[in-house]
Amino acid sequence: MSDKMPAPGVYYIVNRVLSPTGEKLAMTFEGKGELAKAMPLTNSAAQRWIIGKFDAKTQSVSPADSPSLQAGWGKGVIILPAGNYVWTIRKEDDGYTIQDGGVTVYWGLDHAKEGESISIGAGTGGEKQRWVLESHA
Repeated sequence: MSDKMPAPGVYYIVNRVLSPTGEKLAMTFEGKGELAKAMPLTNSAAQRWIIGKFDAKTQSVSPADSPSLQAGWGKGVIILPAGNYVWTIRKEDDGYTIQDGGVTVYWGLDHAKEGESISIGAGTGGEKQRWVLESHA
């Protein structure tokens, strides 16, 4: 496993950009078939994500309280029944990037605000496409 890949485990996935009120925005599970949302970090179960190893280059992302589901790709990061949805997660100098398995698009926020859906789009190089992985011990 690359030293730039996070170790398999349970994490809070937090955007590098704070909300307009200065809060950390964590990826939050809203339910099966729903888009993941950026919500203020409360360390709730809905904000815990299992990052698992899929192969030497990619990893899966599942809600910790619903491990039979995975983060998939739709009109953004949508939570679907597990189906080998994989992501390329890599540590960069300014945070982690989360891209599709083909490394063509990025997870990000269009606007760093509460309730914003996690988007998938072309790379901008901006902080809204960088993430901090906070380990849940």
